[in-house]
Amino acid sequence: MAIFSAIGYAFAYAASFLAASVGLSASTAVAIGTSVGQAAMAGAAMLINRALTPKVNVPQSDIQAVITQADAQRRVHVGENLVGGIRAFFDVKDAVLYQLVVTNHGRINSFKQFRIDGEPAPVSDMGAITSGPTAGSVWVATRDGSGIGGDYPSLAEKFPTLWPASRRLQGQATFLVTARARGAEDFPKVFPKGSNTLYQWVIEGALVYDPRTGATVYSDNAALVIAYYLTHPDGYRLDHSEVDWDSVAAMADWCDLPIAQRAGGAAPNMRLWGYWTLDEDPKQVLDRMAASCGIRPYEMQNGKIGLIGGPFGTPACTLTHKDISDIQTREAISEREGYNTLRVFHMAAEANYTVSEVDIWSDPDRLAQEGEIAEEMRLEMCPNTSQARRRAKRQMHDDNRGKVEIITNLVGFKARYPKKHGQRHTIMLDYRPQDGSGRIIAGEYEVLDHEVDPQGLQCRIDLARVDRASEAWNPDTEEGDPPASAVNGANNPPPPIEAVLSQRVIDSGGGLIASLEVAALPITDRDDLRVQGRYRQVGETAWISMQGTGLIARSGPVADRTEYEAQVRWQGVFKGVDEWQGIGPITVIANSVAPGRPSELIPSVSGGAVHLSWRNPAGSFDSIRIKRGTTTNYAAATLVDTTGGVAGQISEGKDATGNTGTLYRYWVVAANSSGLEGDPFGPVQITAP
Repeated sequence: MAIFSAIGYAFAYAASFLAASVGLSASTAVAIGTSVGQAAMAGAAMLINRALTPKVNVPQSDIQAVITQADAQRRVHVGENLVGGIRAFFDVKDAVLYQLVVTNHGRINSFKQFRIDGEPAPVSDMGAITSGPTAGSVWVATRDGSGIGGDYPSLAEKFPTLWPASRRLQGQATFLVTARARGAEDFPKVFPKGSNTLYQWVIEGALVYDPRTGATVYSDNAALVIAYYLTHPDGYRLDHSEVDWDSVAAMADWCDLPIAQRAGGAAPNMRLWGYWTLDEDPKQVLDRMAASCGIRPYEMQNGKIGLIGGPFGTPACTLTHKDISDIQTREAISEREGYNTLRVFHMAAEANYTVSEVDIWSDPDRLAQEGEIAEEMRLEMCPNTSQARRRAKRQMHDDNRGKVEIITNLVGFKARYPKKHGQRHTIMLDYRPQDGSGRIIAGEYEVLDHEVDPQGLQCRIDLARVDRASEAWNPDTEEGDPPASAVNGANNPPPPIEAVLSQRVIDSGGGLIASLEVAALPITDRDDLRVQGRYRQVGETAWISMQGTGLIARSGPVADRTEYEAQVRWQGVFKGVDEWQGIGPITVIANSVAPGRPSELIPSVSGGAVHLSWRNPAGSFDSIRIKRGTTTNYAAATLVDTTGGVAGQISEGKDATGNTGTLYRYWVVAANSSGLEGDPFGPVQITAP
């Protein structure tokens, strides 16, 4: 993205964040395509894990951080979120740091609360921080994305070359932080993290269309958010006319229903807070939304896309033994296939908008029989504990119930679509064959899949048993405790860090390129943490920064056969600056494949020197090393010559450095491009002439 072209220069120039200017040194300072026509609300056992823990394209720690990454994908936020963003500008002028951050692709409703290093920072109407240590030193301005996101007069005035009028950032929500350096004595107190000072906003995300009013307004209603994604030009890209808005409206009404909360009051039934990136697979995004609210898009009878989910509603029809030609039943998922305990996680404002764990949901009867068989249910876009626990209760019902597959005549076509909008798709079975078997399969079943065979004049229908008790809810006994509050997290010290230093090697086509990688072990319920790393060659004094993403930091290319050391520390919401912790050292070996063993080593005397001939190994190698010793101990031998040769062919060498009359043992060994040796051949012995 061209808008970030100035970053490489600017960030290097301003890396120590004004430290030099105050006299401090830098070191101080729907799946729609695959399931159209199918109201699939519960997966088979093999799909349970994917349904419970849908993938996230960009980790939440990166969303909340301010990152310098020219190719980082832009984000669209819905509902309420704590965000950092992508630096579009970072430079110093007259002892003032100017930092422009892109937070959202498209318009947002509002910038709600500004935070500095995790602490709320009140902002005046003029953009000045009014209290706290940064008062008088930091100012912030915002653009909501409804127009030009790069339109900041101070940038154009101070940096006319770097930030001309062409830097428009059209339709991007941004904020500009200006930070003024103080004297050397006060600088560490005001900016204890220096250039790593973290600036964030709590935002209200995108405005969404509400078919009930015809208005486009801010809302976190789950149905409206999903419809917004389906029609977004950088989402699923459906035309407005391709959506059945009556279906959306009915589902939105259900999402707005007030649900009593254990702490008192009520909250809307189903909401979505979160984000997607412009390069995400739409199925991945829709899976994440469905996990958090239980709503999915599907193709309706009129050919449009509607929303299905919500409560069990009016059954579409009743099928009897007269309609069914074949029926197969399957018991509820057993301990060999399913789970009896769900570890529930959801995104919580009280936990700094991170995905945090709440009380487990379990099946006590199965737990007593089977012991704990646990799965994680990560509701990345669910903002409420009551909603998360209700989703866990429903998910356990859906994943642990008996299934039925039936083959019907064309009467089964009546079971193809839900009876009404805003409900899950169910039918009634009343199977009582008059064959004397006494077999009865009766009750309410949810339609999971429906296929029509127009040639055979049949319908194949997959069903799952419905227990309406799963919809009952008692907040006093079932809601559980919310996530532990992280409001005071910024006053806590940084947690200990455990990390591993390793090397990465890629084949560029022109040779092997090695780099270093630092991987930190995750800390439970700390999605705010990102690893920061730096490295240097052992014996050098200057450190080189590594590029970090989440729990991983990587170096640029490093030299082969060279020893390096690294240091790591956390960045996140905590008090002060984490201390660097050393890891390593590590010796880089770009080529870790040892060559083969030479053979046929023959010594002789010629022209006052020891002459050696041998056959090179058949595979690739870089060099052949000749080693000599006075004993049969190879480890005590010394290198006397290095030569090359052709794989599998005879090579020769000589040694004229021995003492006359001394009995020597000789070995030859092949080495690869990284100096890694294979197995030696030898010894052979001969007396030096």
